[in-house]
Amino acid sequence: LYLPDGTLVWLNAGSKMSYAQDFGINERALNLTGEAYFEVTKNKHIPFKVHTDELDVKVLGTKFNFRNYQDDLEAKVCLLEGKVAQQALLDKKTGKLLISSTKAAYSAEWTNDRLYFDEALLPDIVKELERSYNIKITIADAALNSVRFYGNFRRREQSIREIMDVLSSTDKMTYIIEGKNIVITLPE
Repeated sequence: LYLPDGTLVWLNAGSKMSYAQDFGINERALNLTGEAYFEVTKNKHIPFKVHTDELDVKVLGTKFNFRNYQDDLEAKVCLLEGKVAQQALLDKKTGKLLISSTKAAYSAEWTNDRLYFDEALLPDIVKELERSYNIKITIADAALNSVRFYGNFRRREQSIREIMDVLSSTDKMTYIIEGKNIVITLPE
């Protein structure tokens, strides 16, 4: 969708965005829950601000991806265009912010119907898969909550079973499917 100032926004599944009726006149501020990709119209006089519960972002004009679902363990902002392509990752439990130069361009791959995980925590991957495939996934072993995975998948072309097979091929986990439920456990 396009905002009144011409900014292009893609909203991901399970996301909500709201802004005032006079958006773009004296200020460009909005509230976000979930994930959105922005191509912000440049305006050096009125900064573009995105507010979420744990993290706020202010830019003048750039392309960036902002992800902060309520139940995610980490909030992530990726600047795709501007002076530097970088990523800011906030650990919501500790409040620690990690800024790194990274493959930020991949952070908006969901707009091309891809699921891209770059050293993502398994609980956050699980939430993304639940939203994408409308299923319930349970992590049965707490030890798996700190395990990270890398992966790049096509949502429409790959089934949830194919994705689970790839994740379990790392020998870090195994899974069973029971109807619309998946249970992930440590390998035996």
